[in-house]
Amino acid sequence: MVKIPAFILLVFILITGIASAASSGLQPGELQIVTEEYAPLNYIDNGTLKGISVDLTEAALHHLGYNISRESFRVLPWSEAYNQARTTPDTILFSTDRLPEREDLFLWAGPVVESSEALFTRTDRSESGIGSQKIVVLTDDCGKSYALKAGAEEKNIINVPTAQDAILMLENGSADGWAYNDLAGQHAISLYASDPETIGESQMLGTSRYYLAFNPDTPVEFVNAMNTTLQEFKRNRTESGVTKYERIIADYLPVRCTDKSATREQVMNLVNTTTAAIAGDAPGTIASIQAGKSPYRDQADPDLYVFVFDTSVNLIANAVNSANTGKNLAGTTDVFGHPFRDELVKGAEQNGTGWVSYVYSNPDSLGLYQKMSYYQMVTGSDGNQYVIGAGRYQTCDERESEITGIQK
Repeated sequence: MVKIPAFILLVFILITGIASAASSGLQPGELQIVTEEYAPLNYIDNGTLKGISVDLTEAALHHLGYNISRESFRVLPWSEAYNQARTTPDTILFSTDRLPEREDLFLWAGPVVESSEALFTRTDRSESGIGSQKIVVLTDDCGKSYALKAGAEEKNIINVPTAQDAILMLENGSADGWAYNDLAGQHAISLYASDPETIGESQMLGTSRYYLAFNPDTPVEFVNAMNTTLQEFKRNRTESGVTKYERIIADYLPVRCTDKSATREQVMNLVNTTTAAIAGDAPGTIASIQAGKSPYRDQADPDLYVFVFDTSVNLIANAVNSANTGKNLAGTTDVFGHPFRDELVKGAEQNGTGWVSYVYSNPDSLGLYQKMSYYQMVTGSDGNQYVIGAGRYQTCDERESEITGIQK
């Protein structure tokens, strides 16, 4: 085998990194990155900038060959950061809700995460309709848009520069409500309220999706490269079986539930259908699964799909993601270290059928979710043994029932 001298290899790596950055149409010194205090997406903790968007942005830049770290990111009041991104080329702003009225103001990469917008009010005051309330919002923040959609009147909207100002107005009675992000609002209240217990959420105003926003004069090639990289972080499972997105999200957010999901019966029926097909025509069925054909991927519910392992935990087919097909996934885990793939195959060998629970990301719903998969062992028409599986996410109603049951 020919050995490459170390210094030649180093030069090659450096040139490759520079070429990768240059191909996106932007040099590192030209890029400006601005953000705000908005936990858990972006915030300062013990003098260090951190958060979901911070981690993802820094990682995406490094992936593209840019030697840019979070130390160069500027933390500004939201309105100042927002206006800089609107007026200064080659500026990235995060985290930004992609509202319809903002669509043409920026170029976009993401989304990064999905969250809720809430109306915060004093807990010692009787509730009244939002239409009659004085609502405080941060200047240029998406809270105003959600408040207006919920019925607030424009004449009753009060703009302030910071979350601390908004909380003070709630406490002194200058405002009746504060429209802001659910998680960021709770974090700000814990920091700035004189008594955090006196402020709570009175209603949810809507669901937001946060992106990286780019000044429209930023090279499109660079924006596209950032967007592609973020999508890869969500979908590309490493040798450990965990995505970079999952590892970052797990540091900041709890495991979520979903409003709706396929039923247990739908999942079991899909596995039973696939099992019968494998028994009758293993090669043809596996090819159809890999191609994402119906019924192996439900056309109405893309989260309902089939995957196939052999008894050595080699992934044979997956109806939504073929990237790991052929790989041995024995020993791989979910983001919290649970080796659910091994458990699934072992359960099939011992019991024939069963369920396994684990934590998994849903790239389309943006977060970590509790998931459970039904599995079944089958001998294919080719004489090989296969483990057929399909999964579903835990619904919030199911979680509530579990909690209620435990309390009883």
